[in-house]
Amino acid sequence: MEASPSLPLDGVRVLEIGGGISAAFAARWLAGFGADVVRVEPDVESLSPDEAVYLLPGKRRVRADAAELAALARAADIIIEDGPPGALAARGLDPAALRAERPALVVVSITPFGQDGPYAACPATNITAFAMGGIMSLTGMHQREPLVTGGSQALYLGGLDAAGAAVTAYFGALVNGEGDWVDISLQECMAGMLELYGPRGAYEGAVSIRSGNHVRAVWGLYPCADGYAGVCALERQVPALFSLLGDPELDDPRFRDPLERPNHDDELQAKLYAWFGERTKAELLELGVRHRVPIGAVVTPLELLDNPALLERGFFDTVDTPAGQARIPGRPFLGLGWRPGALADPVPAAQILPRWSPRP
Repeated sequence: MEASPSLPLDGVRVLEIGGGISAAFAARWLAGFGADVVRVEPDVESLSPDEAVYLLPGKRRVRADAAELAALARAADIIIEDGPPGALAARGLDPAALRAERPALVVVSITPFGQDGPYAACPATNITAFAMGGIMSLTGMHQREPLVTGGSQALYLGGLDAAGAAVTAYFGALVNGEGDWVDISLQECMAGMLELYGPRGAYEGAVSIRSGNHVRAVWGLYPCADGYAGVCALERQVPALFSLLGDPELDDPRFRDPLERPNHDDELQAKLYAWFGERTKAELLELGVRHRVPIGAVVTPLELLDNPALLERGFFDTVDTPAGQARIPGRPFLGLGWRPGALADPVPAAQILPRWSPRP
């Protein structure tokens, strides 16, 4: 897919420091939308080879000593870093001092618990931030220990929030000449995902009971003929779901009355298990569209790569790697230009610095 001629962040200089998933993911979004991203390679790479293929395309990668790093920082519009609190200052790049010198500079720092507070100095992994942010209180069955979702959700969510914060703060700098130092806490990012469970838990003083893949019968996952599918029906969509099932027993008040239905949830689940089990994912998706019922299918990564909707909107980028071509998630939505980018090898910072003269 060719890059769009109109890239919203064309000409914006972004310096990525740290080497973790969060900073790399944030800078990946900015690079895709046209920013000139320079990644300072860490002394020890923490990204796996697969993570590097996904997170590093479109960036210029450099090895820099302390003086070169300082020169890059003073020429950047946005700095994104995910080291522990004080890591930038320890390298002679105190964010407050940099912004005193250049007020329009935007610095985005991503840490497990923020720059200060009782846990700020505590090291943490993805699972720690996932648990401390409250999401683990919702994952798994209540009869067993809580679970962490696959991948590195907390680290990626922190990077996603950091990308949005960086663009917002940079827009502020364009409007009024004043940037910002944005403090991103992975714990707070995860807590912000709790939806009703966070406020309700704070109000009631109790943690919600984990319900696994079934919040309730009309909101859960079920095995089907060729895998798994699910339904997420709001109360206003329940009549259409019951009509689709075609079971005359569902006209009984014990199912129709939303206040009575929870008392018969196991019975309703049994009906849905039987109905889903007789149909394929494709059949279920088609029925959902036709009857306006929110039905979805659980797909594998290989199935995602061939998803017609994703292919139609050009969602995937193709990246050349030493092992061959790889397809990776690309632009998140249509409407803005996107640059797929290539996977580059690290070069000395001296090759980059002449193109990054300090901003006035």
